Formats: sequence, structure tokens, C-alpha cells
Amino acid sequence: MSGKITLLSASLAVAIFAVAVGLAVLLATPTAHAAAIDCAAAKTQADLATCTAANAASADAGLNAVYKALAGRLAPPDLKRLRDAQRAWIPFRDKECAFRTQPYADGSVYATLVETCKAELTKARLAQLQHQLQCPEGDLSCVPQSGGNAAPTKNAPATAKAAPAAADAAPAKPAPAKSSQNDTRPCVQSAGKAKSDQYVSQCIQVSPATNPPCNGQNACSMMIDEIKRGCAMIGNDNPPAFCSAYKN
Repeated sequence: MSGKITLLSASLAVAIFAVAVGLAVLLATPTAHAAAIDCAAAKTQADLATCTAANAASADAGLNAVYKALAGRLAPPDLKRLRDAQRAWIPFRDKECAFRTQPYADGSVYATLVETCKAELTKARLAQLQHQLQCPEGDLSCVPQSGGNAAPTKNAPATAKAAPAAADAAPAKPAPAKSSQNDTRPCVQSAGKAKSDQYVSQCIQVSPATNPPCNGQNACSMMIDEIKRGCAMIGNDNPPAFCSAYKN
């Protein structure tokens, strides 16, 4: 009898350990967790926090992709200035968000407010760098590009959380992939990280949604549909250059 009890206890311990590991992984990957949540209809504090964290992570991914693409097109002196500016922007973002949210630090919504603020400022910075990347020749608000002669440095991430994506992740006028509507796999799996990051960046820029489906754990078709919807809503009112590739 004691042998059976010992065996049962060991099995129970293994099961508890497996559940704990699974929960830890889930909590460590808010983007993957958010993919299983309908963020547009999220109501509980836990779901809202998860969707907000995923939104912030998607903004980081989009910014990193655009930063890496721009860095690869600048001459060394301009690249250094971009790197210095980005390094100054990161603590500015964090301090600005601390300024906005500190009065609510004791509330349960505090973490969500911080992530929302960071996502907002990251999207604004992404738009600034996207403007530089797609700037027409002769626009004096832009830094001249050297055609990709400069190699981006490895120690200058666009944000403090994620490493830059591939240099070709955000070309000026990308052609959208022909993503199957039946392919429900995460875009990062079906299309690769570089293409997925490109969709994330574009989706973030044009989506009108509060919690847009702009993350690589969603299907590519979902993000492409959101990009088309956002570009259509912008219409001819100064849309990003990539919108031309999504016209039906």
C-alpha cells in the first residue's frame, strides 16, 4: 500500500510541476496569450492587461524593424546621431510614462496604464522613423540616405526590450504576401520573422483599433485585413507609402 501511495504522490508532484511550468511560460509570453483572447471584447482586468502588454510588445517589434531598416541606409555620421537620439529617447519615454502614471501607482490598473503609455509613445516614435525611411527626395525634414552603405550597430536597439529585426523588414513600398485565409498559424511561423515584423509595423501605423491585432502570433491574413481596413479609412489623406500595395 505504501508503495502505491508513494507512486501516486510522485505522479501528482510531476503533474503539479508541469502545470506550474506551463503557467510560467504563458505568463512570460503575453503576446502568445493575447492571441487566444478577443482583445476587442476584453472586459476583465487580467485580459485587458494581457492585451495591453501584447500591444506594447507589437509596437516595440514594429519600431525595431523600422529602426534597423533606417540604420542600414544611413552614412556612419548620421547613423551615430540616430543611435544617440534613440538612446536618449528610451529614458525619455520611460520617464514621461512615469510622470503620467505615478499618481495611480497604488491602483490595480497601474501596470496597464504604464504599458498603454509606452505603446502610445513607441507608436509616435515609429511614425517619426517611418517618415525618415520613406521620405521623398528633396524633403528637408529628412536625413539623406546613403543607399544602405552603412551597417547598423548591434548594440543600438530601438527599444530597451527587443533586438532589431532584419534590415529588409520594412521597405518603402513592400508588396504584401499572398497569405491564405485558411492559414491560421501565427504569422511569425507561416511567413517568417522579418515578414511578420513588417506586417506588425504597418498594422500598428494604420490600425484605428484600440487593441489592434498587430502581433506576430496572429495569422498574417488577420494583420493584412487590418492594414487594408486602416489604409482604406485613411484614404487619400496622406497615407503611408505602403498603403498603395494593399489596394484591391
